[in-house]
Amino acid sequence: MWTDFFVAVILSELEGVRKPSPAIYKRALDALGLIGSGCAFVDDHAENLPPAETLGIRTVHHTTDPVATAVILESLLLDPTLA
Repeated sequence: MWTDFFVAVILSELEGVRKPSPAIYKRALDALGLIGSGCAFVDDHAENLPPAETLGIRTVHHTTDPVATAVILESLLLDPTLA
């Protein structure tokens, strides 16, 4: 499924875990070969953010304003401390 477009595809039904379990975020990090501080995660359900944050992933709670979400995400991606 879209393997030409993504470095990794993590499907909860295949992994046997789903958000907000920290295990699903850990599997994504492992598949990408990254640590949490090198990633950003956007979700529209606030309860999915804290488990990602426990792994050091920076999070953005998307609400109804895609422009505001993009501005926050861009600031995270441009942050030189995101490594």
